[in-house]
Amino acid sequence: MARSTNSIRFGLHTRAIPGDMIVHVGQVGEDNGFDFIAFSDQPPGNNIEAWTAATAVGVQTKHLQVTHSTLNVPWRNPALLAKMAASLDQLTQGRLILTLGAGGMQEQYISYGCTYGTPGQRITDLGDAIAIIRGLWEGEPFDYQGKRLSVAGARVLPRPFNEQVPIFIGAGQPRNLRLAGTVADGWVKNQGWIDNEESYASQIRTLEDSAEASGRDPSTIHRVLSGYGYIGEEDPATKVPWVHGIPGGLVGPPDRIMGDIQHFLELGVDTFQLAFAPDGIDEQLQRFGEEVIAKLRSPAAATP
Repeated sequence: MARSTNSIRFGLHTRAIPGDMIVHVGQVGEDNGFDFIAFSDQPPGNNIEAWTAATAVGVQTKHLQVTHSTLNVPWRNPALLAKMAASLDQLTQGRLILTLGAGGMQEQYISYGCTYGTPGQRITDLGDAIAIIRGLWEGEPFDYQGKRLSVAGARVLPRPFNEQVPIFIGAGQPRNLRLAGTVADGWVKNQGWIDNEESYASQIRTLEDSAEASGRDPSTIHRVLSGYGYIGEEDPATKVPWVHGIPGGLVGPPDRIMGDIQHFLELGVDTFQLAFAPDGIDEQLQRFGEEVIAKLRSPAAATP
């Protein structure tokens, strides 16, 4: 297993945050050293639509990157999504990360009249969608014929702020992991925290083997772990929000959190995406920023 060569990064997940707090939380997170904010993409849910939320936060912050966890391909035409992504990337001056997934929970897509398909078809669609999106970001008329997705003479202008946007893939199963290792800039582990380190190591091996087979350096692929956050001395079980998937996160006193981070770095993680409870979130983000993020980024932390 190759340890990631990327800088350690911290992000916020807004799943537990009410809609009228999202912009404020993004601004507070930015002020306290968080690198990005992620939005859950579940249109049938009682929530602010994910792309709308990302736009609102993106245009009211200066440095914070915006992303989703994850944007599932069946919801949106990939050519239109390429245009949406290029536009938001322009508005935020290059602060978008496009995190894509194949999609789950079939009943949600059927209720909205979306084309769904088998797991194999959806993974093929994800690969085709990435090819279409990246092709359109070149700014020239583009043709592509996939299994179920295609474009003919399509064009996206303006191009993204930096000509391309990083694409991450949410994945858990081997075929999706192989796709991530082959084409993605980053991998978001599906289903929450790590509950079995051997299983996680197997996922990392699948990701890295596919990257190496494609002539890529696997250590450059970002590895994102999603869970909850709480810094303090009280019982975390009374302080953290419910998070979909396997429970876990960076919780407890600062020394414990710092030790946990070092352990996960050794496992290959380089990015922590954390959901904090709405109550007291300003104080939580400030303390986490001061006692964790700032210390990890201090010159002393970088000294061997």
